[in-house]
Amino acid sequence: MKKFRFLSSLVFAVLVLVSGMRSVSAVEFRCEGEYPQHLQGFASDGESVFWSFTSVLVKTDLNGKRLQQIDVPSHHGDCCVVDGKLYVATHLNWPAEDRSAWIYIYDCRDLTLLEKINVPELDGAGLDGISFFDGHFYVCCGKDSEDVVPFNRVFKMTKDFQTVARLQVPGLTVYGIQAFSWGNGSFWLGTYGKEGTIQCDADLKVVGKHKIDASVGVYELPPSENGEPRLMIATHRRENGEANRNWALARSAVLKDGQLVWEDQAKQ
Repeated sequence: MKKFRFLSSLVFAVLVLVSGMRSVSAVEFRCEGEYPQHLQGFASDGESVFWSFTSVLVKTDLNGKRLQQIDVPSHHGDCCVVDGKLYVATHLNWPAEDRSAWIYIYDCRDLTLLEKINVPELDGAGLDGISFFDGHFYVCCGKDSEDVVPFNRVFKMTKDFQTVARLQVPGLTVYGIQAFSWGNGSFWLGTYGKEGTIQCDADLKVVGKHKIDASVGVYELPPSENGEPRLMIATHRRENGEANRNWALARSAVLKDGQLVWEDQAKQ
């Protein structure tokens, strides 16, 4: 009996170890469904994934199986999860010059709209990336397509979206910082154009740039077995090139030797 118990315990330990290894292995999955407009950002609360497809908000499980979707006002952009609520950076009446900037707040459980908060300081400019770190929100100001200033404006805000600091991140981006997330000790800024994905420290000082494109969504994953930072990064797809058949893929990346690489390729 003791021998049987020992073997059972050994098998259980091996299974736990294997399970733990799987929890930090390379991950890739597709968000179920096709949508009229492209992905703007995504986030996770550790139990579900939330996808912002401009005019449709989707909740899936951690494997991409669709659990719920709702129509939302365009232009819903990047998003982040804080204390069971999904915060979505939104600008209405885009691309008109009189567009207004809002934060839409949803209940993560059922996507019930809880509150809308206007950010008047960003009216006319719009907003895109949004993240939460150390008790403050960070909201990224949008840019017009012809705007060639070599920096990007980020507003550090209280939980009720009152500005406490106006920051600048260098980089000649198109439309500004599109996706924005704190994870594994860094801010990760997804952008369109040659700047790629910008890595910043807690003070938003640039510490690295990466070729992997995180412009339509990025969020933190647990570190690798070696302690390397890992991220889940979204990529946009269009079925057969048709403009109204948009979908998205999520894929894990790891910071290896100072550069982000796709995790499945890093282990080859």
